[in-house]
Amino acid sequence: MGLVYTAFFITLVPAVLAAFKWRLMQEHQRWFSVLLWFIVVNSFAGWIWTLQTGRSNTPFFYVYILVEYLILLQVYRFMFSESIKKQIWVILAIGFSVIWLIDVFTGKGWWGFPDYIHALEAVILLVIVAKWFLKMLKEKTVLHPEKTFEFWLSAGLLLFFSGNFLLFAFPKLMLTAGKEVFEAIWKVNAILNILLYTIYTVALLWVKRTTK
Repeated sequence: MGLVYTAFFITLVPAVLAAFKWRLMQEHQRWFSVLLWFIVVNSFAGWIWTLQTGRSNTPFFYVYILVEYLILLQVYRFMFSESIKKQIWVILAIGFSVIWLIDVFTGKGWWGFPDYIHALEAVILLVIVAKWFLKMLKEKTVLHPEKTFEFWLSAGLLLFFSGNFLLFAFPKLMLTAGKEVFEAIWKVNAILNILLYTIYTVALLWVKRTTK
């Protein structure tokens, strides 16, 4: 349980740091900060919901997936600047939103486990992150990418979604596995969350005031 609680409360660390760094941020970094605070509010709301009603908080997870996806698209739209056409971002946003709506209202519903929709999110974001790394390596405009917010953000997403995708791409394994296997899977997920928000914190430490 200690690992699970750590994974839950660690979201506060980068969120609080983002609040202190707000005035130094560029637009895409501010969008990311909004995402962090949404995650905190959504996580605590889902937790309180479960405590008060005894029901599953999967509807909060569904909302989390959609909002996280759309805001990260916005973040990377700014990071890619004009190198990717605006229409591509619109298609990615609308296409995923439509699939999300179908899954919620005609598929498994709010109370079903959002395995495939989360796996789809992981695939799309992994492709975007990989493309950003290729762009960075090709252009070579940043001498020390490891000292930038963008590098650490992308590294965290690459690590998290590449590991998380394997967990959510095989839902039957999760649901039919024995209790020990199921708990082991969620421990791995908790570790991935801890690593992700630790890397988010590192990314925010590299937020600096831009020179005009």
